[in-house]
Amino acid sequence: MSAELAAAVRRLALALHSHETDTIDEAAAIAGLDELSAGLRNGRRRLRWYEKDPDPARRPRGRELTAWSGVLNAAAPPMSLDGGRLDDGRPTIDGRVRIDRLREGPPGFVHGGVVAGLFDEVMGAAQRLTQRPGAMTGRLTLRYRRPTPLDTDLLFRAWIEEDRSRRVLVRAASYIDGAEAARPTAEAEAIFVRGAR
Repeated sequence: MSAELAAAVRRLALALHSHETDTIDEAAAIAGLDELSAGLRNGRRRLRWYEKDPDPARRPRGRELTAWSGVLNAAAPPMSLDGGRLDDGRPTIDGRVRIDRLREGPPGFVHGGVVAGLFDEVMGAAQRLTQRPGAMTGRLTLRYRRPTPLDTDLLFRAWIEEDRSRRVLVRAASYIDGAEAARPTAEAEAIFVRGAR
């Protein structure tokens, strides 16, 4: 699947969520979507990133298919991930995303579970700043400071607070993008554990 096809599926989901269907022939639409689904299933099965190469040192990360930042995952918002810096010079991973009504919680605001998922994604990606093997989430703690608005450019910024042999402490905050000097909408702290399998 291409990123363009995944984006088209996102547009379809948003249109279905935000508009009544009384102006279309639902039976014909369902038949067309079922036909498209069957056509896609006739293609070769896509291997997951960990199925492509059993050697963890050589396998790709497969970030394009993840639940929150995967441009090839039609269920993802998706969130872009780039490097940044804190005011004190420490490196960060910055996730930028715009959340639409598909993930609405309180009226006009992002669902708290979505905020948690976005934090887990950007904080997991921040582990690459250690230049050591990644770890699995052991604990994720959030503090919701104020509602996170829908249809607004958001910044999720994560950094390494402490890196020990088996545990990595990561901190993060979310902001309205461009307003980092303002209060964060939420803050998070996570412990990631290496060798947790």
